[in-house]
Amino acid sequence: MEDVACAAQSTRWFDVGVSSETDPHRAGVAAASRALTGPDPRLLVVFCSIRLDPHAVLAGIAEVAAGIPLIGCSSGAEISAEGPATGLVTIAAFGGSGFTVRTSAATGTRTAAREGGIEVARSAFAGMDGTNQLMLLLTDGLVEDQDDIIGGVYEMLGAGVALAGGAAGTALLADGATANTFHLYDGEVLTDAVVAAAITSDGPLGVAMRHGFREVGEPMVVTRSRDGRIYTLDNRPALHAYLDRLGAPAEAYHDKTAFVAFSRLRPLCVLRRATEEVRFVTEHADLDEGSLVCVGDVPEGGVVWPLESDAESTIEAVDSAWPAAVDALGGRPALGFLAFDCGVRQDILSQTPTGDRVAEEVGRMVQQADDRPFIGFYTWGEIARTRGVNGLHHQSLVVLAVG
Repeated sequence: MEDVACAAQSTRWFDVGVSSETDPHRAGVAAASRALTGPDPRLLVVFCSIRLDPHAVLAGIAEVAAGIPLIGCSSGAEISAEGPATGLVTIAAFGGSGFTVRTSAATGTRTAAREGGIEVARSAFAGMDGTNQLMLLLTDGLVEDQDDIIGGVYEMLGAGVALAGGAAGTALLADGATANTFHLYDGEVLTDAVVAAAITSDGPLGVAMRHGFREVGEPMVVTRSRDGRIYTLDNRPALHAYLDRLGAPAEAYHDKTAFVAFSRLRPLCVLRRATEEVRFVTEHADLDEGSLVCVGDVPEGGVVWPLESDAESTIEAVDSAWPAAVDALGGRPALGFLAFDCGVRQDILSQTPTGDRVAEEVGRMVQQADDRPFIGFYTWGEIARTRGVNGLHHQSLVVLAVG
Protein backbone atom coordinates (compact mmCIF):
# COMPACT_ATOMS: atom_id res chain seq x y z
CA MET A 1 0.00 0.00 0.00
CA GLU A 2 1.04 3.58 -0.66
CA ASP A 3 0.50 6.31 1.95
CA VAL A 4 0.89 10.05 1.45
CA ALA A 5 0.66 12.30 4.50
CA CYS A 6 -0.93 15.74 4.56
CA ALA A 7 1.35 18.76 4.83
CA ALA A 8 0.80 21.67 7.19
CA GLN A 9 -0.59 24.01 4.55
CA SER A 10 -3.35 22.40 2.53
CA THR A 11 -3.70 22.66 -1.23
CA ARG A 12 -5.70 20.66 -3.72
CA TRP A 13 -5.77 20.35 -7.48
CA PHE A 14 -7.27 17.96 -10.03
CA ASP A 15 -6.54 17.62 -13.73
CA VAL A 16 -6.78 15.08 -16.55
CA GLY A 17 -4.73 13.96 -19.52
CA VAL A 18 -5.93 12.18 -22.65
CA SER A 19 -3.91 10.57 -25.44
CA SER A 20 -5.03 8.94 -28.68
CA GLU A 21 -1.50 7.83 -29.60
CA THR A 22 -1.62 4.35 -31.12
CA ASP A 23 1.77 3.46 -29.62
CA PRO A 24 0.89 2.48 -26.02
CA HIS A 25 4.18 3.67 -24.53
CA ARG A 26 3.88 7.11 -26.09
CA ALA A 27 0.22 7.23 -25.07
CA GLY A 28 1.17 6.65 -21.44
CA VAL A 29 3.81 9.37 -21.55
CA ALA A 30 1.49 11.88 -23.22
CA ALA A 31 -1.55 11.31 -21.01
CA ALA A 32 0.45 11.41 -17.78
CA SER A 33 2.34 14.55 -18.86
CA ARG A 34 -0.92 16.35 -19.60
CA ALA A 35 -2.52 15.31 -16.31
CA LEU A 36 0.38 16.36 -14.09
CA THR A 37 -0.17 20.10 -14.06
CA GLY A 38 0.42 20.82 -10.36
CA PRO A 39 2.90 20.11 -7.56
CA ASP A 40 2.84 17.24 -5.11
CA PRO A 41 0.73 14.69 -7.07
CA ARG A 42 -0.98 12.19 -4.79
CA LEU A 43 -2.87 9.78 -7.06
CA LEU A 44 -3.25 8.82 -10.71
CA VAL A 45 -6.45 7.12 -11.93
CA VAL A 46 -6.08 5.50 -15.35
CA PHE A 47 -8.78 4.30 -17.74
CA CYS A 48 -6.87 2.42 -20.44
CA SER A 49 -8.30 1.02 -23.64
CA ILE A 50 -8.52 -2.76 -23.76
CA ARG A 51 -6.98 -2.42 -27.24
CA LEU A 52 -3.62 -1.20 -25.86
CA ASP A 53 -0.82 -3.12 -24.16
CA PRO A 54 -1.15 -2.11 -20.49
CA HIS A 55 2.47 -3.00 -19.67
CA ALA A 56 3.70 -0.55 -22.30
CA VAL A 57 1.22 2.10 -21.11
CA LEU A 58 2.48 1.76 -17.53
CA ALA A 59 6.09 1.99 -18.70
CA GLY A 60 5.24 5.24 -20.46
CA ILE A 61 3.48 6.64 -17.40
CA ALA A 62 6.46 5.72 -15.22
CA GLU A 63 8.77 7.88 -17.35
CA VAL A 64 7.01 11.01 -16.12
CA ALA A 65 5.20 9.84 -12.96
CA ALA A 66 7.43 7.30 -11.21
CA GLY A 67 6.48 6.67 -7.60
CA ILE A 68 3.04 8.27 -7.72
CA PRO A 69 0.35 5.91 -6.38
CA LEU A 70 -1.75 4.64 -9.30
CA ILE A 71 -4.88 2.62 -9.85
CA GLY A 72 -6.66 1.93 -13.12
CA CYS A 73 -8.51 -0.55 -15.26
CA SER A 74 -9.33 -1.57 -18.81
CA SER A 75 -12.10 0.10 -20.76
CA GLY A 76 -14.00 -0.87 -23.88
CA ALA A 77 -14.62 2.80 -24.66
CA GLU A 78 -13.42 6.01 -23.07
CA ILE A 79 -15.02 9.38 -22.30
CA SER A 80 -13.38 12.80 -22.34
CA ALA A 81 -14.05 16.40 -23.31
CA GLU A 82 -13.10 15.37 -26.83
CA GLY A 83 -16.07 13.00 -26.96
CA PRO A 84 -16.53 9.21 -26.79
CA ALA A 85 -13.73 7.13 -28.31
CA THR A 86 -11.93 3.80 -28.31
CA GLY A 87 -8.20 3.27 -28.09
CA LEU A 88 -7.42 6.06 -25.60
CA VAL A 89 -5.37 6.37 -22.46
CA THR A 90 -7.12 8.74 -20.04
CA ILE A 91 -5.61 9.77 -16.70
CA ALA A 92 -6.91 11.83 -13.79
CA ALA A 93 -4.44 13.29 -11.30
CA PHE A 94 -5.25 14.27 -7.71
CA GLY A 95 -2.64 16.58 -6.22
CA GLY A 96 -1.73 18.73 -3.25
CA SER A 97 -1.48 18.29 0.50
CA GLY A 98 -5.27 18.53 0.85
CA PHE A 99 -5.52 14.94 -0.35
CA THR A 100 -4.37 11.90 1.60
CA VAL A 101 -4.37 8.68 -0.40
CA ARG A 102 -3.73 5.01 0.20
CA THR A 103 -4.04 2.48 -2.64
CA SER A 104 -4.72 -1.25 -2.40
CA ALA A 105 -5.39 -4.27 -4.61
CA ALA A 106 -6.62 -7.85 -4.40
CA THR A 107 -6.78 -10.68 -6.92
CA GLY A 108 -8.93 -13.79 -7.24
CA THR A 109 -12.25 -11.95 -7.10
CA ARG A 110 -13.93 -14.15 -9.73
CA THR A 111 -13.96 -16.99 -7.21
CA ALA A 112 -13.73 -15.04 -3.93
CA ALA A 113 -15.46 -11.72 -4.49
CA ARG A 114 -16.27 -10.87 -0.87
CA GLU A 115 -12.74 -11.71 0.23
CA GLY A 116 -11.41 -9.30 -2.39
CA GLY A 117 -13.57 -6.50 -1.03
CA ILE A 118 -12.40 -7.23 2.50
CA GLU A 119 -8.76 -7.21 1.42
CA VAL A 120 -8.78 -3.84 -0.37
CA ALA A 121 -10.66 -2.17 2.49
CA ARG A 122 -9.05 -3.92 5.46
CA SER A 123 -6.81 -1.02 6.55
CA ALA A 124 -7.79 1.49 3.90
CA PHE A 125 -8.26 4.56 6.12
CA ALA A 126 -6.08 3.55 9.07
CA GLY A 127 -4.37 6.63 10.46
CA MET A 128 -6.01 8.95 7.92
CA ASP A 129 -7.85 11.89 9.46
CA GLY A 130 -10.52 13.98 7.78
CA THR A 131 -14.27 14.19 7.50
CA ASN A 132 -14.40 13.85 3.70
CA GLN A 133 -13.61 10.20 2.98
CA LEU A 134 -14.27 8.23 -0.20
CA MET A 135 -13.16 4.89 -1.56
CA LEU A 136 -12.67 4.89 -5.32
CA LEU A 137 -13.27 1.29 -6.33
CA LEU A 138 -12.52 -0.36 -9.68
CA THR A 139 -13.88 -3.90 -9.84
CA ASP A 140 -13.80 -6.56 -12.57
CA GLY A 141 -16.68 -6.58 -15.06
CA LEU A 142 -16.27 -10.35 -15.50
CA VAL A 143 -17.07 -11.02 -11.82
CA GLU A 144 -20.61 -12.37 -11.50
CA ASP A 145 -21.03 -11.39 -7.83
CA GLN A 146 -19.81 -7.81 -7.79
CA ASP A 147 -22.21 -6.94 -4.99
CA ASP A 148 -20.20 -9.37 -2.84
CA ILE A 149 -17.12 -7.18 -3.37
CA ILE A 150 -19.06 -4.18 -2.09
CA GLY A 151 -20.33 -6.34 0.78
CA GLY A 152 -16.75 -7.09 1.77
CA VAL A 153 -15.86 -3.40 1.63
CA TYR A 154 -18.87 -2.60 3.81
CA GLU A 155 -17.79 -5.23 6.33
CA MET A 156 -14.53 -3.34 6.80
CA LEU A 157 -15.65 0.30 6.44
CA GLY A 158 -19.31 0.38 7.44
CA ALA A 159 -21.73 2.93 6.04
CA GLY A 160 -19.73 6.02 6.94
CA VAL A 161 -17.46 5.99 3.88
CA ALA A 162 -18.85 6.90 0.46
CA LEU A 163 -18.08 4.66 -2.51
CA ALA A 164 -17.74 5.54 -6.18
CA GLY A 165 -16.36 3.72 -9.19
CA GLY A 166 -17.07 1.13 -11.80
CA ALA A 167 -16.18 -2.25 -13.22
CA ALA A 168 -13.40 -2.76 -15.75
CA GLY A 169 -14.71 -3.01 -19.29
CA THR A 170 -13.66 -5.08 -22.25
CA ALA A 171 -14.50 -5.66 -25.91
CA LEU A 172 -14.99 -8.44 -28.42
CA LEU A 173 -11.92 -9.72 -30.22
CA ALA A 174 -11.78 -10.38 -33.96
CA ASP A 175 -12.66 -14.05 -33.37
CA GLY A 176 -15.76 -13.10 -31.36
CA ALA A 177 -14.26 -13.94 -27.97
CA THR A 178 -14.29 -11.44 -25.10
CA ALA A 179 -10.91 -9.97 -24.20
CA ASN A 180 -9.78 -10.43 -20.61
CA THR A 181 -10.10 -7.38 -18.39
CA PHE A 182 -7.09 -5.96 -16.58
CA HIS A 183 -6.32 -3.66 -13.68
CA LEU A 184 -3.41 -1.34 -13.00
CA TYR A 185 -1.88 -1.01 -9.55
CA ASP A 186 1.22 1.14 -9.22
CA GLY A 187 3.66 -0.57 -11.63
CA GLU A 188 1.73 -3.84 -11.96
CA VAL A 189 -0.80 -5.19 -14.44
CA LEU A 190 -3.30 -7.48 -12.69
CA THR A 191 -6.08 -9.75 -13.93
CA ASP A 192 -9.06 -11.10 -11.99
CA ALA A 193 -8.61 -8.19 -9.57
CA VAL A 194 -10.07 -5.23 -7.73
CA VAL A 195 -8.12 -2.04 -7.02
CA ALA A 196 -9.03 0.81 -4.72
CA ALA A 197 -7.92 4.22 -3.54
CA ALA A 198 -8.89 5.40 -0.07
CA ILE A 199 -9.08 9.19 -0.40
CA THR A 200 -9.36 11.72 2.40
CA SER A 201 -9.77 15.33 1.35
CA ASP A 202 -10.05 18.65 3.15
CA GLY A 203 -12.58 19.53 0.46
CA PRO A 204 -15.90 17.79 -0.24
CA LEU A 205 -16.33 14.82 -2.57
CA GLY A 206 -19.76 14.54 -4.21
CA VAL A 207 -21.25 11.29 -5.55
CA ALA A 208 -24.46 10.98 -7.55
CA MET A 209 -26.17 8.21 -9.54
CA ARG A 210 -28.97 8.55 -12.07
CA HIS A 211 -30.36 6.13 -14.65
CA GLY A 212 -33.09 7.90 -16.61
CA PHE A 213 -35.56 5.01 -16.36
CA ARG A 214 -39.27 5.34 -15.58
CA GLU A 215 -41.19 3.07 -13.20
CA VAL A 216 -44.00 1.07 -14.78
CA GLY A 217 -47.00 0.27 -12.63
CA GLU A 218 -46.70 -0.61 -8.95
CA PRO A 219 -43.75 -2.28 -7.17
CA MET A 220 -43.67 -6.08 -7.13
CA VAL A 221 -42.63 -8.40 -4.30
CA VAL A 222 -39.89 -10.95 -4.96
CA THR A 223 -41.66 -13.98 -3.56
CA ARG A 224 -38.96 -16.49 -4.55
CA SER A 225 -35.35 -15.93 -5.63
CA ARG A 226 -31.89 -17.35 -5.19
CA ASP A 227 -28.40 -16.28 -6.34
CA GLY A 228 -29.71 -13.61 -8.69
CA ARG A 229 -32.37 -15.87 -10.29
CA ILE A 230 -35.92 -14.66 -9.65
CA TYR A 231 -38.47 -17.46 -9.77
CA THR A 232 -41.65 -15.62 -8.79
CA LEU A 233 -42.88 -12.04 -8.52
CA ASP A 234 -46.10 -11.48 -6.59
CA ASN A 235 -46.35 -15.30 -6.49
CA ARG A 236 -46.47 -15.52 -10.29
CA PRO A 237 -43.75 -16.87 -12.60
CA ALA A 238 -41.32 -13.97 -12.67
CA LEU A 239 -40.81 -13.84 -16.43
CA HIS A 240 -44.55 -13.69 -17.12
CA ALA A 241 -45.20 -11.10 -14.41
CA TYR A 242 -42.35 -8.95 -15.74
CA LEU A 243 -43.33 -9.19 -19.41
CA ASP A 244 -47.04 -8.69 -18.68
CA ARG A 245 -46.35 -5.56 -16.67
CA LEU A 246 -44.24 -4.06 -19.46
CA GLY A 247 -46.60 -4.97 -22.30
CA ALA A 248 -44.11 -7.19 -24.10
CA PRO A 249 -44.78 -8.58 -27.57
CA ALA A 250 -45.98 -12.19 -27.72
CA GLU A 251 -42.70 -13.51 -29.15
CA ALA A 252 -40.73 -12.33 -26.08
CA TYR A 253 -42.42 -15.05 -24.01
CA HIS A 254 -41.06 -17.95 -26.06
CA ASP A 255 -38.26 -16.67 -28.30
CA LYS A 256 -34.93 -15.94 -26.55
CA THR A 257 -33.75 -13.46 -29.18
CA ALA A 258 -36.97 -11.47 -28.89
CA PHE A 259 -36.77 -11.62 -25.08
CA VAL A 260 -33.22 -10.25 -25.03
CA ALA A 261 -34.08 -7.46 -27.45
CA PHE A 262 -36.97 -6.45 -25.21
CA SER A 263 -35.39 -6.87 -21.76
CA ARG A 264 -32.09 -5.05 -22.45
CA LEU A 265 -33.97 -1.75 -22.37
CA ARG A 266 -36.09 -2.69 -19.35
CA PRO A 267 -34.19 -3.54 -16.15
CA LEU A 268 -35.53 -3.99 -12.65
CA CYS A 269 -35.10 -1.47 -9.86
CA VAL A 270 -34.38 -3.03 -6.46
CA LEU A 271 -35.85 -0.81 -3.74
CA ARG A 272 -33.60 -0.64 -0.68
CA ARG A 273 -34.28 1.05 2.64
CA ALA A 274 -31.96 3.97 1.86
CA THR A 275 -31.56 3.89 -1.90
CA GLU A 276 -32.44 2.11 -5.14
CA GLU A 277 -30.32 -0.06 -7.44
CA VAL A 278 -30.86 -0.92 -11.09
CA ARG A 279 -30.40 -4.56 -12.05
CA PHE A 280 -29.72 -5.61 -15.65
CA VAL A 281 -31.99 -8.47 -16.79
CA THR A 282 -29.70 -10.93 -18.56
CA GLU A 283 -30.17 -13.35 -21.43
CA HIS A 284 -30.10 -16.27 -18.96
CA ALA A 285 -33.84 -16.23 -18.33
CA ASP A 286 -35.48 -19.66 -18.49
CA LEU A 287 -38.45 -19.17 -20.79
CA ASP A 288 -39.86 -22.61 -20.05
CA GLU A 289 -39.52 -22.32 -16.29
CA GLY A 290 -40.54 -18.66 -16.28
CA SER A 291 -37.58 -17.36 -14.25
CA LEU A 292 -35.45 -14.23 -14.70
CA VAL A 293 -31.75 -13.71 -14.00
CA CYS A 294 -30.24 -10.39 -12.99
CA VAL A 295 -26.65 -9.26 -12.60
CA GLY A 296 -26.41 -8.68 -8.86
CA ASP A 297 -28.40 -9.72 -5.86
CA VAL A 298 -32.21 -9.50 -5.91
CA PRO A 299 -33.21 -10.65 -2.41
CA GLU A 300 -36.20 -12.83 -1.72
CA GLY A 301 -38.80 -10.81 0.13
CA GLY A 302 -37.54 -7.61 -1.42
CA VAL A 303 -39.39 -5.21 -3.68
CA VAL A 304 -38.61 -4.48 -7.33
CA TRP A 305 -40.01 -2.10 -9.89
CA PRO A 306 -39.98 -2.81 -13.65
CA LEU A 307 -38.40 0.08 -15.57
CA GLU A 308 -38.42 1.39 -19.11
CA SER A 309 -36.59 4.16 -20.94
CA ASP A 310 -35.81 5.65 -24.31
CA ALA A 311 -32.88 7.53 -25.81
CA GLU A 312 -34.15 10.88 -24.53
CA SER A 313 -34.44 9.80 -20.91
CA THR A 314 -31.09 7.99 -21.12
CA ILE A 315 -29.34 11.18 -22.21
CA GLU A 316 -31.27 13.33 -19.75
CA ALA A 317 -29.78 11.31 -16.87
CA VAL A 318 -26.62 13.38 -17.42
CA ASP A 319 -28.55 16.56 -16.68
CA SER A 320 -29.70 15.23 -13.32
CA ALA A 321 -26.64 13.22 -12.19
CA TRP A 322 -24.11 15.98 -12.80
CA PRO A 323 -25.88 18.76 -10.83
CA ALA A 324 -26.62 16.30 -8.01
CA ALA A 325 -22.90 15.52 -7.66
CA VAL A 326 -22.11 19.24 -7.63
CA ASP A 327 -24.87 19.94 -5.08
CA ALA A 328 -23.27 17.34 -2.80
CA LEU A 329 -20.22 19.64 -2.57
CA GLY A 330 -22.26 21.97 -0.39
CA GLY A 331 -21.57 25.11 -2.36
CA ARG A 332 -17.86 24.51 -2.92
CA PRO A 333 -16.77 24.72 -6.57
CA ALA A 334 -15.84 21.50 -8.34
CA LEU A 335 -12.21 21.02 -9.34
CA GLY A 336 -13.22 18.29 -11.81
CA PHE A 337 -15.14 15.08 -12.35
CA LEU A 338 -14.94 11.35 -12.98
CA ALA A 339 -17.81 9.68 -14.87
CA PHE A 340 -18.70 5.98 -14.80
CA ASP A 341 -21.28 5.30 -17.50
CA CYS A 342 -22.78 1.90 -18.23
CA GLY A 343 -21.72 0.15 -21.42
CA VAL A 344 -25.33 -0.90 -21.98
CA ARG A 345 -26.33 2.78 -22.04
CA GLN A 346 -23.69 3.33 -24.72
CA ASP A 347 -25.06 0.37 -26.66
CA ILE A 348 -28.62 1.68 -26.41
CA LEU A 349 -27.64 5.16 -27.60
CA SER A 350 -25.58 3.80 -30.49
CA GLN A 351 -28.61 2.05 -32.01
CA THR A 352 -31.50 4.50 -31.74
CA PRO A 353 -34.04 4.86 -34.57
CA THR A 354 -32.45 8.22 -35.41
CA GLY A 355 -28.87 6.95 -35.43
CA ASP A 356 -25.89 6.94 -33.08
CA ARG A 357 -26.45 9.38 -30.18
CA VAL A 358 -23.53 8.46 -27.93
CA ALA A 359 -21.70 11.66 -28.83
CA GLU A 360 -24.79 13.63 -27.85
CA GLU A 361 -24.70 12.14 -24.36
CA VAL A 362 -21.00 12.95 -23.92
CA GLY A 363 -21.69 16.42 -25.29
CA ARG A 364 -24.10 16.92 -22.39
CA MET A 365 -21.28 15.90 -20.03
CA VAL A 366 -19.01 18.51 -21.60
CA GLN A 367 -21.70 21.15 -21.07
CA GLN A 368 -22.21 20.13 -17.44
CA ALA A 369 -18.47 20.06 -16.73
CA ASP A 370 -18.32 23.66 -17.97
CA ASP A 371 -14.59 23.72 -18.85
CA ARG A 372 -13.60 21.84 -15.71
CA PRO A 373 -11.52 18.70 -16.34
CA PHE A 374 -13.20 15.32 -16.52
CA ILE A 375 -12.71 11.83 -17.88
CA GLY A 376 -14.69 8.61 -17.67
CA PHE A 377 -15.31 5.27 -19.29
CA TYR A 378 -18.12 2.90 -20.20
CA THR A 379 -18.25 0.37 -17.38
CA TRP A 380 -19.55 -3.16 -16.87
CA GLY A 381 -21.20 -2.16 -13.59
CA GLU A 382 -21.38 1.11 -11.65
CA ILE A 383 -20.68 1.80 -7.98
CA ALA A 384 -22.21 4.61 -5.94
CA ARG A 385 -23.02 4.58 -2.25
CA THR A 386 -23.42 7.53 0.06
CA ARG A 387 -25.60 5.75 2.61
CA GLY A 388 -26.87 2.26 3.30
CA VAL A 389 -25.17 -1.08 2.75
CA ASN A 390 -25.29 -1.63 -1.00
CA GLY A 391 -24.11 0.39 -3.94
CA LEU A 392 -23.96 -1.74 -7.10
CA HIS A 393 -25.87 -0.40 -10.09
CA HIS A 394 -26.38 -1.26 -13.75
CA GLN A 395 -27.46 0.77 -16.77
CA SER A 396 -26.73 3.87 -14.71
CA LEU A 397 -24.45 6.90 -14.73
CA VAL A 398 -22.32 7.65 -11.68
CA VAL A 399 -20.59 11.02 -11.32
CA LEU A 400 -17.87 11.85 -8.80
CA ALA A 401 -17.36 15.59 -8.26
CA VAL A 402 -14.03 16.53 -6.69
CA GLY A 403 -14.39 19.69 -4.61
